[in-house]
Amino acid sequence: MDCPNCGTWNPDDKVNCWRCNAELPRPVEKKPRRRLGPNTWLWIGILVFALFMLLQQCFVPGNNPDGGSLLPLVVPLV
Repeated sequence: MDCPNCGTWNPDDKVNCWRCNAELPRPVEKKPRRRLGPNTWLWIGILVFALFMLLQQCFVPGNNPDGGSLLPLVVPLV
């Protein structure tokens, strides 16, 4: 780390500059990234599955020969 007062390089473990004895700034400690735990991934999977099932119940396949498209389930008023 360079001294902000005189610009001299100092090891990271030093508190004061070895040349001008100025106080060196403390290095900023980075917080570790929070990772998602197994329970969180389980709930995400359950929610994605429930959303998929809800979409399957709300839409019906069309008459396309390639497997059908998703069409809204609407009853015509005739």
